[in-house]
Amino acid sequence: MEIKIGNQKLNIKDYYCAGRDEVCLPREDGKLWLYIHLTSECNASCPFCVSAAERKASGGGKVSLSLLKECLSVLSGRISGVSVTGGEPMLYPDLTDRVAELVMDTLPDAMLDLAANGTNLESILSLRTLDAFEGIHISRHSPDDRINDRVFGRVMPKAEEIRRLLSGMSDPAKIVFNCVMQKGLVDSEAALIDYLEMAAFAGVRNISFIGMFRANDYCREKYISPALLELKDPGFHIWNHFHDHDFCSCSSGSYDAAAGPVRFYYRCPGRSRAPYTRQLVYTADNRLLAGFGGEEIFWQMQ
Repeated sequence: MEIKIGNQKLNIKDYYCAGRDEVCLPREDGKLWLYIHLTSECNASCPFCVSAAERKASGGGKVSLSLLKECLSVLSGRISGVSVTGGEPMLYPDLTDRVAELVMDTLPDAMLDLAANGTNLESILSLRTLDAFEGIHISRHSPDDRINDRVFGRVMPKAEEIRRLLSGMSDPAKIVFNCVMQKGLVDSEAALIDYLEMAAFAGVRNISFIGMFRANDYCREKYISPALLELKDPGFHIWNHFHDHDFCSCSSGSYDAAAGPVRFYYRCPGRSRAPYTRQLVYTADNRLLAGFGGEEIFWQMQ
């Protein structure tokens, strides 16, 4: 399917992913997910970061609200959901609120979530737009607090701190842990169980396990596909599995942790790159890209 944004045409996906029946049903809404990099500044130094090049190029800039509003207006009717991310958006809680309010005003039908690393954890409760976020994703890449700190290159919130955060939320189910799987960390069934038990202790009931994009040498060396793990423990319950040819795959299920059941989802890139635009990315230096690392889209009307 071909759509037009500004003066440019983009080829996008026009079918739903196949399940076990291998059937790809047609999809005609022509909508994409939008990632807004509120800032390229980040206080962590994760070696697998897909935004590191942008951060280096822009020198820690922040989005222009006026330009973002103009872009969102052009995208009206084309966006199914928006992730406010970075860099690290919670370095600037007020700007996070203002960007979320802008999305709510210009794209009222779009889903909205926040992707952060746990910085200014308590400030999450003070966000004016807290109720508007359907999910607040907090990155955590090891069940062990000390190892997690080492991955980020700084001290990050501990499981007990996140447990206290959830106790102050009217809807604690908003909080999701994002775990980038990699060799030496969460890379086996036993490590996966340790992670899920930690999440259940913290009160986090939704976990997203992510296979790394092979963005640099570290990613290529440490890559592990979540889809290749054999989950034999009877506590695991797999609900479904989907794939988009050999471009990517995902699955979801639950695990019976000691502190109660937790839901998990995993996604991982496939062997080849999809021949269409998968998502849009609005960068901190006010460019619109056809996906992470994709070509720039000239959305401003002449």
